[in-house]
Amino acid sequence: MAAHNLYLKNTQVYDEDGDPFQGVLEARAVFKTQVEPVHRLRKGETEDIVSYHVEVTMILTAQNADLKYFIIDKITQGKTPIIPMLIGEQWDKENDFKERVRLTNIRLVPEELTIFEAKAEGNDKGTYELRGKTNDKPDFLEKFSEYED
Repeated sequence: MAAHNLYLKNTQVYDEDGDPFQGVLEARAVFKTQVEPVHRLRKGETEDIVSYHVEVTMILTAQNADLKYFIIDKITQGKTPIIPMLIGEQWDKENDFKERVRLTNIRLVPEELTIFEAKAEGNDKGTYELRGKTNDKPDFLEKFSEYED
């Protein structure tokens, strides 16, 4: 089967009790590495990967704000807010293949968090963005099948 466009679907974020936080509209996870130069006599300078992390960005609706309240409660208690688990899904609708990935222990590091916003004009939807990162390895619950050319 030939590869097709992917539909980015179904992101769910869970609290410490395994209950989902409602209102996650979009999410993105980027695997990043940190490298250091290594000098080798015969091959010259190369780079070695010394660490990795996954950066997570989420867009949430302001209407279902349980996650926002969770974050504010943790920060005001002097604790780092940690999301125990996020599951994201990509879907190849034409071939009916899915890829599901689970990210765990996402430390949220909001420099700022919109707690209220009102506008006199326009039809903007109330949303806010959260960023965090995890050093845990991504766990692929389902993987895409092999595609043929």
